[in-house]
Amino acid sequence: MAFSYGIWAQRTVPGGTLYRWEGDRGRDGSGFVLFDPETLTIRPSNADGEVVGSLAVDSDSGNVTGASDGVDRAKFRQVAAAIFKAHAKSGSVPATAHVYYG
Repeated sequence: MAFSYGIWAQRTVPGGTLYRWEGDRGRDGSGFVLFDPETLTIRPSNADGEVVGSLAVDSDSGNVTGASDGVDRAKFRQVAAAIFKAHAKSGSVPATAHVYYG
């Protein structure tokens, strides 16, 4: 069964770049994450770019730490992995990081 995440950079905010994501064009959830390119970490956030809870994933180690109420950890990890992959490929903050699973 195919599945996709649409992931778009929204704007730069204090602490990094705010991304909006949608699972299967919004049919399987949506949300926001904050990517800090200096520390290579991603955290769940609200639409204003404010971090939600303490959940974070680190690109270098791949470790996921903390918790954030209402955040699906599996989806969060998949979105974060897509952003990290696009960042590694381009060497800069990506405008998009769409990913498709077949």
